[in-house]
Amino acid sequence: MTATNSVPDVRLVVTGHDADNQGIITSDTEIGPAPGLAADGWQAYILWASQTLPDLPDDGLAALDKGASGPGSVRLVQCVVYPEGGPAPAGAPEALNSIQRTPGDDSAMHYTHSVDLVIVIDGEVEAVLDTTRTVLKQGDFLVQNGTRHEWHNHGDKPARLGVVVLGTEHRGF
Repeated sequence: MTATNSVPDVRLVVTGHDADNQGIITSDTEIGPAPGLAADGWQAYILWASQTLPDLPDDGLAALDKGASGPGSVRLVQCVVYPEGGPAPAGAPEALNSIQRTPGDDSAMHYTHSVDLVIVIDGEVEAVLDTTRTVLKQGDFLVQNGTRHEWHNHGDKPARLGVVVLGTEHRGF
């Protein structure tokens, strides 16, 4: 368990190939939240990332660049959205450099330079867009195409989202 909340660390198993191109487990680790990567009631766990897709077969270890971002990058992330009004870990603004806010807007509304493939693993969240909102429950999927959005958790337990982040160009608003 992480020290700051009741959400367990994430187990990540990575496969690769040995010298004979046989499939092997190359890594089996527990990953906690990324230091400082938290804002507006949510927190991220960066599990796996690569600046570009690897050439296969590979050893499975080359694509652990957790700082990968920008067009062509791919990241696997767990995002935890905490219940409104409850404690949530503090973040560091410099850790959120890929999140874009509208100047003068004090809300949690933001957009990213990415297409995010989201699945609700546990709990439920409300996805709020410019003109609409929808509640997503456990097992629901969302394709977030760089739209301005924010997350709300009206429940009483943290919601866990699995997210594949595909870095792309975004001309902004």
